[in-house]
Formats: sequence, C-alpha cells, structure tokens
Amino acid sequence: MNNSDRIIDPNPLARLESRRFDPLKWVVCALLFALSYALFYALCLRPSSDISIHATWAAEGDFRDPTSFLHHGAHPMWHALVAVPLLFGIPLPVAAALITALCKAAELLLIHRLFTLYLDRLLSRGAITLLAAVCVMVSSLLVPGYNPTVYAGVGTPNTWHSCTQLIAMVWMLLCVPYTAHCYDGFLRRLPEQGEKTLLPWRKPVALGIMLFLSLLAKPTFMQAFLPAACLFFLAMWIKHPKNGRFFCQIILCVLPAVLFMIVQYLYYFGIIVPSQGDMVLEISLDKLKNVAVNTLLIQAFPIYVLIAYRRWGKPDTFFWLALIFDIVGVLEFLILGESGRRAADGNFGWGMMGAALMMWVVAMIRFASAVRQERTKDGRLRPRHITGTLLLGWHLVSGVYYIAYLFTSGSSL
Repeated sequence: MNNSDRIIDPNPLARLESRRFDPLKWVVCALLFALSYALFYALCLRPSSDISIHATWAAEGDFRDPTSFLHHGAHPMWHALVAVPLLFGIPLPVAAALITALCKAAELLLIHRLFTLYLDRLLSRGAITLLAAVCVMVSSLLVPGYNPTVYAGVGTPNTWHSCTQLIAMVWMLLCVPYTAHCYDGFLRRLPEQGEKTLLPWRKPVALGIMLFLSLLAKPTFMQAFLPAACLFFLAMWIKHPKNGRFFCQIILCVLPAVLFMIVQYLYYFGIIVPSQGDMVLEISLDKLKNVAVNTLLIQAFPIYVLIAYRRWGKPDTFFWLALIFDIVGVLEFLILGESGRRAADGNFGWGMMGAALMMWVVAMIRFASAVRQERTKDGRLRPRHITGTLLLGWHLVSGVYYIAYLFTSGSSL
C-alpha cells in the first residue's frame, strides 16, 4: 500500500472510544492553567494591556441590564463570564485571569481530544498529551532583528495576551471539527437514502447554536470560517447536485448565526452605533510582502508538512475544511483593512491567526502519523522527519520565549 492510500483513521470524528483515566493529561492541564493564570494576572495589572481593558469593561456590566455588556462591543461572552465571579466579591484581576486561564485549559483539552481521535491507534497517551501541550505553546518563529517580541508586527497562532481571542479559539476548536462531522454524517447516509438524505435535526441545529455562540465570543473566527465553509459546501453541492435537501437543511440551521454576524459588523462599522472606522479594501505590494513573510513565520511548520507530506495520507473533510479556512483567513488579511481610529488595530489579522491554529492541529496530526508509520527499519527518523522536528522545535522555543517576554518585559502588547 503506497502513501497516498494510507488513512490515519476512517471517520475519526465519529468514533468516540472510552479511555481510562489519564493522569498525565490532567497534570499537564493543571500546569498550563497555573502558568496561564500567573501570566494573565500579571497582564491584568498593566492598565494598557488588552486583558486589563476588557476586564474594566466587564466590571461595568450589570446582569440586571444585559445590554450593558454590549456598550463596548458586540462580543460579550468573555465579559459576562468575568462578571460572574465579581458577584461573589472576587477581585477583578483574579476573575479575569481565572476565566482566561480556563479558556486556555479548554483549548488544550479540545486539541488533546482531536489528537486522540486521530492518533489513538498510533501513539501512547503520553505522546498525545505531549503533542497537545506543544500545540498550545508554539508561536510564530522568532527571528532576531525582525520580530524580537515574537508577536508584534507578525502575529502568532497562540495569542496569550488576548482574552477574547482565546475564548474564540475554544469555539473554533468545537465548530470546525463538528462541521466536518456533520458532512461526514451526510456521506455515510448517502448510499442508503440517496436524494432524500438528511441529518437528524439535532446535529445541524447543534452546529447552528455553536456557531451563534462563537459570535458572542468574538466574530473573528466566523469572519474567516463562514466564507470558507460556504466555499466547501458549495463545492460539495455541485458534486452532489441532487442532494439539495441536506444543504438547505444546513443553511436553514446556520442562517441565524449568519444574520447575527451581519448585525455585529453593522455595529462595528458605524451603521448601528457611531463609527470608529470603516472596512476598506487595502492591498499593495508592500502589504503582500508583509503578509507572505508573516504567514511563513506563523505557519512555517504547517506549510512544511503540507509540502513534504503532500502524498502522505488521505485528506478527509476536517483536513479540507481547515485548509480552506486557513487560505481564506490569509486572503482576508491581505485584502481587507480598516480606516479611522481602527486603522492600526489589525482586526482582520485575528481571523488569520485563528485559522493558523486550526491548521497547526491538522499539520501536527499528519506529521505525527507519518513519523510513527514511516520510520526506517533500524528505527531511525527519515531526513524529512528530522527537518520537521527541528522546525517544530524552533516554533516551540519561540513560544516559550514569547511567554517569558510577556512575563519579564512589562509590555502590554
């Protein structure tokens, strides 16, 4: 069997095997939570930091008037969650750091679950936990003289200093795999039901609810994923032209989230409230060069895996969704920009960075599977595996440096 015929695990997103209690996973999760809490608490004490500003807004919210959580933005989820411990007298920095650290821990557990679904038959539980820990720690490559602060001017798949991006990543790690799961469910039913194929309504309804909730966290995930998912499902509808019932079922259940996202962007760009800036087309040769370099620094390892292992494995729905999501995120960042007071915010970069983390998950699954199954007979790694490991290590060391920089520099980013 050649590499192109290999399948990591048929329909892994539908297979949920019971596993014994894994103490290492929870120890790593506890350590990550402690590290995250310490960092977020330190950032909360810096008045100009992102998390400090959002925490101040959260403290202004009042559950007796839910609209109070919308005064500063149309993504109130993190602010409302932080306001809950405030009701019990917990200090604001503690509440903000606690909620954000829980988001980071949830990110680890969701990535660990995805790795388990794909790699359970190939790797030990300890190896899967190690891979998940690496994935939540990596950053863009540190290149001295170009990005000495790692993040500023480049971006990174793991944005430790942004509380709202972190909670949006939790929803992304739920929504993208579940979207793939829904389409795979359609494919499994197709041979038996033909043109009348529909999913049980609970599944597309659940997808619609999750996408809607992700918008309450932050719409930057959906700003890239929605067009990516539309492109994917349009291509699949063309491939299955007689199965309009299924695709209309998905559209109907996702439509409330789409409409809400439109309202959010009307809010952000001055239709509902006074504008602080406008969305503009913004592309130039200089921006093209910067976006290309930044994408390479953020995704050097995933790009290497896509090229070096292009003939390995059989891409599934999750792979294609993540890849299209990633491409759309980069193109949006390249083409779109903001004017006015928001001109320097770089908000369209958040979608690109979120999509990059999703691509990191896919790339690490592909890389780990190949390394495990393609070792030479004497047990040594192949040259391309060594190159990939070194590149992954560079991303990891850069990520550790990024965290240390945030702890020690006093910078708020």
